Amino acid sequence: MRYQGPIAVAGMALALAACSGDADAEAAEAAEVATMDAAAETREESIDYVKDIGLLDDGMDAELSERLAAFHEETGHEVHIAVILTTDDTDIEEKAAEMIAERGIGAGGALILIAAADEAIAIVPAPGADDVLTREFTDATESEMAAHFDAGEVSDGFNGAVDALTARFGGTERIAAR
Repeated sequence: MRYQGPIAVAGMALALAACSGDADAEAAEAAEVATMDAAAETREESIDYVKDIGLLDDGMDAELSERLAAFHEETGHEVHIAVILTTDDTDIEEKAAEMIAERGIGAGGALILIAAADEAIAIVPAPGADDVLTREFTDATESEMAAHFDAGEVSDGFNGAVDALTARFGGTERIAAR
């Protein structure tokens, strides 16, 4: 079970949602990985690593995006951040999986998703990255983010999560750039 507790992000209270991890069949996951890898390879537009609804401090989204772009270029691992208002009653991990597919984040990637009005946060690996970003690792990283958010340290929360993800991916074999 995921950490649950109140956190504050830019003056808004967030509570971490308890999410149970429904494991998809390995065959379905392999097909999803192949589909997402194909989508990632065909993207022609510039990649938007950070999507924010205005909760991040001025310039923070650009700074995080630059870090994530450089990390992607260096390692081939693609990490995205999305701060949205709501998941519209969709489980946050399901919403993150949808967003991973929509953005074309291939195997070896992840999405940090904050749903402010839903008071939920999740770090979700793209299919194929589950062995690197285990449930234990993502739960611990989410809890650390929550602690920073609760202390009013929004920048430290996001930077800490990005540091943890890039360190975790950085120790793995380079994948083909998307």
